[in-house]
Amino acid sequence: EVDATLTFRRSCREGICGSCAMNINGKNGLACLLYIEPNAAAIEVQPLPHSYVVKDLVPDLTNFYNQYKSIEPWLKRKDVKGKDDKEYFQSKDDRAKLDGMYECILCACCMTSCPSYWWNPEYYLGPAVLLQAYRWIADSRDQFTEERLAWVNDTMKLYRCHGIMNCTACCPKGLDPAKAIVHLKEEVAATYTDGWKNIMTEQIANNKGRESGMMYM
Repeated sequence: EVDATLTFRRSCREGICGSCAMNINGKNGLACLLYIEPNAAAIEVQPLPHSYVVKDLVPDLTNFYNQYKSIEPWLKRKDVKGKDDKEYFQSKDDRAKLDGMYECILCACCMTSCPSYWWNPEYYLGPAVLLQAYRWIADSRDQFTEERLAWVNDTMKLYRCHGIMNCTACCPKGLDPAKAIVHLKEEVAATYTDGWKNIMTEQIANNKGRESGMMYM
């Protein structure tokens, strides 16, 4: 009873890789984790909504991955440690600030459940990418906080979020992207200076690939 022609992504079977994200009975989630009560009713399975489809249940996530790349999701330092220096230390309290963000598996369930992202996928970064952006802004070891905030402080990149909360409702890992976006907006409001305009211009000039519409490269 298995249709060998049906194309879908899958890998870990444990809700770790995020590969099998799809829309099941009207809600985004991971196929490997979703429990369905046995009954005679048909199960409706669709690819992630409002995404280009490669084939069957396989969405094209090129734009999503390029947007994730655009936030530079890695530790950035202005003073780099020497060859024999130890790792960058972090207090327990600072480490605890990353809880609820580092667990994101980039499955795109939240992105494709967000109406704001449906309307502006070429400009709005979306809940998962903004969650990851705040993850590095909140990291005490990162020294490019001001540059990151200046770059994301944009009408389309950040402020298309209207608190609809679909992202939080469907996250298969139980995370709260909407809360992270609120904190991100608060951080922008608390630390904004007019000098950010020059910082943003410099950031864009240094890496023009970060600003490219649908970001298909």
